[in-house]
Amino acid sequence: MIWLVSLSFVGALGFGIWLGMPRRYEQSLDEIDQRLQEEGEHQRVRRHATFMSLMQRKVEKGSSKRQRSTRRPFQLR
Repeated sequence: MIWLVSLSFVGALGFGIWLGMPRRYEQSLDEIDQRLQEEGEHQRVRRHATFMSLMQRKVEKGSSKRQRSTRRPFQLR
C-alpha cells in the first residue's frame, strides 16, 4: 500500500513539473522582426490578480506614509 502512495506522489510531482515547464517557442526570428517593425499599437500584457500577487502586495500603513513626508513637525533648531 505504501508503494501506491509513493508512486502517486512521484506521479503528481512529475505532472506538476511538466505543467510548470514553459511552452515551446515556435516563432522564428524573422517573424519577430517583422512584427516589431510594424506600425501601430502592439498588444499589451493583461495583468491578472492572483492569490500570489495579493500575498506579495506591500501594505502601507499610515505611519509609513507619514515617515515619507518631508514635513517634520516639532523640530527645534
